[in-house]
Order: sequence, then C-alpha cells, then structure tokens
Amino acid sequence: MLTFNHKRLRIAAGFAAFSILFAEAFVRIFAPQSFVPRDITAAPFGVRMNRPGAEYVQRTPEMRSVVAINANGLRAPHDFAVGKAPGVRRIAVFGDSYLLGYESSYDDMATTRLERTLQKAKCPVEVLNFSVSGFGTAEMLRTLEREGLRFAPDAVIFQWHHTDPDDNLRANLYALEGEALVDTGANYLPAMGARRAVESNFLFRLLAGHSHLFAIAREKGSRFVRRAMAGHVFSRKTTASAKEERPASALDLAILARAEALSRSAGAAFFVVDVPSVQSRTRFRSSFRLLPETLTKRENYISPLAAFEAAAGPKEKLYWEKGHRHLTPRGNAVLATAVAERLLADPQAYDALACAGSPSLPILASRGR
Repeated sequence: MLTFNHKRLRIAAGFAAFSILFAEAFVRIFAPQSFVPRDITAAPFGVRMNRPGAEYVQRTPEMRSVVAINANGLRAPHDFAVGKAPGVRRIAVFGDSYLLGYESSYDDMATTRLERTLQKAKCPVEVLNFSVSGFGTAEMLRTLEREGLRFAPDAVIFQWHHTDPDDNLRANLYALEGEALVDTGANYLPAMGARRAVESNFLFRLLAGHSHLFAIAREKGSRFVRRAMAGHVFSRKTTASAKEERPASALDLAILARAEALSRSAGAAFFVVDVPSVQSRTRFRSSFRLLPETLTKRENYISPLAAFEAAAGPKEKLYWEKGHRHLTPRGNAVLATAVAERLLADPQAYDALACAGSPSLPILASRGR
C-alpha cells in the first residue's frame, strides 16, 4: 500500500511530466526552435576543427540543409591533396559559422559561390574552407600557421566579425610581450572531452535533435558560458550591443598583422572580409567599426556593407530571421560577389593573364539562387 508521502511524490512527478509535455507542445506550436548542430573535435594543433567525415542536418522554421565535412575537416563534397595541380589557384578561407555556411546548403554558401564566380572568370581556382563555428581570429591564425599554409594558398581570406575581440580573449592562444605577438603555448578546446562524452549519449542526442524545449535551455546555457568566459557574466547585454562591444585591442590587431605577414611571406595575397551584423531587413552595421579606420581603408580589407544596403528591401531577406540569423542564399550571393570583384581586381591575388578580359561583375547580378 502506498503511503501518503509516496502518493504525493507520484502526483508531483505526474504534474511535472505533464508540465514538461505541455511546455514542449506549446513551444512547438507557438515558438518553434531551430536545430543547428555542429560536430567539432580537437585538431592536432590545439584548437577546434570540424570532425572529418561528419554529416548532420540543420533545420529551422525557414530552412533545411545538410552539412558534410570531408576528410580534411573542411566543408566540401571532396577531399583536397596537400599539393595542388599545376596552374590551379587556391584560396584558403578562415572564418566562423558565417563562412562555414551554417543554415545554407553547400551550393548556396558564399565560398562555393565565390569559387564558381572565379571559375567563370576563367581563373582555375579551388576554395578551401577552413572555417569552424565559433572561431575567432586567434583560432584562425593558429589554423593558418599549422595547417592552412601546407596547402600552398595563393590568397588567404580572414573573416572579421564583431564577436572576434571576445573570442580572442576567451581563446588565450596569443599574448603581447611589448609589441611582439607570442604564442602562449595554450590550447583552446573548451570542454571538448565532456562534450564528446555527453553528445555520445543516446538520450542527449534524442533531446538535442527533437526537443524544442531542450533547444531553448541548451542555447541559454551555452550563451551564459560564453559570456562568462569573456567577462560579461554580470551584464544583461550581449556583444551584439554597441554599448558592450569590445573595440579591437592591440592583441587583435597583432593577430591580423601576423596572419598577413605569414600569408605574404608564403607568396599569398591576404584579405580581411567583414561580415556585417543585421539590424533589420534594410539596416546593417559593419563589423569593421571595431577596427581602426587606417586598416579598413586599405584595399585588402573588404566590406560588403554597401552591397548589402543596395540589395536590401522590405521583402528581401539577406539573413534568416527565425533561426540563428545566418546568411540566406541571397545574402551569401551578395557577399560572394563583393569578394570576387575585389579579388579579380587585385594583381597579387591571381595571374593577370588567367583573369585578363574578365567582365566587371555587377553586385546585383544574382537574385535568389
């Protein structure tokens, strides 16, 4: 016979289960969540990388895509040999989830569109996308040093985003001694062992892939940890707020300078690409606002802000609005075209004969896909 306390426990457990199921149903109907997983692992050189051979589905109320990672740890349908074929130009791209192409199919990604555009201009080119979700420029630099340069790129592209100062602070991969940038000797593999153990659990994978309520809790927990590591834990603001954004520090500028020096010493042109933050369908803010104007005025610093503003409209989405707010196919197209125009105009990026006679590429040439 059940005691009174046992009955109360059963009633409480039943009520809790009903509340969770009701909340799950409510969220599914009135506030459906996005499932934008990432599958990362530890690289041999002490930072994160995409797990070679991984394949997973991302879905939001607005889109669905498959992310497939090749044996090199790059998002591509084929592997790359370290040595490139004669006459082929290579672009090594380093960025975070925006350039990795989250919430985009492979064909719609900015890097894929860039490669296609340059090939149409009769430049035999391969784009190697070393981007990893969550990367800051410190992790990009470590990856360039230890892996990217092995593939003999002719051009290197670093993404700059307004989250990079915080990301570099968390990573602690480099430090300044006087004016010299030094490697701290540290690795940046946040909770990698625990992450792999948790994500191998069947119940976790079931909830992470299907529960909208769990998706909310997971996102809020992840955001709290990131903010705590960057020193924002006691603030209600996020780094998307201009009042709390960190302007690029001397460390951030030294990281970019090291990346450029390494690239040029290897015979590669170097570019920094701005990914603007979205305010509305017609308003965007350049992430270059956190960098000194003396840098952003240089020819190898590329901002698509003007192209975004020209392409924007009340009925035109350049960023998704119901997911994690990455670029739509249209947004990827505008970004890729702006970058392609600059690369084709730069004599250091490509052999003049290979690209001679290429027509000017109108920024608004592609609508939709």
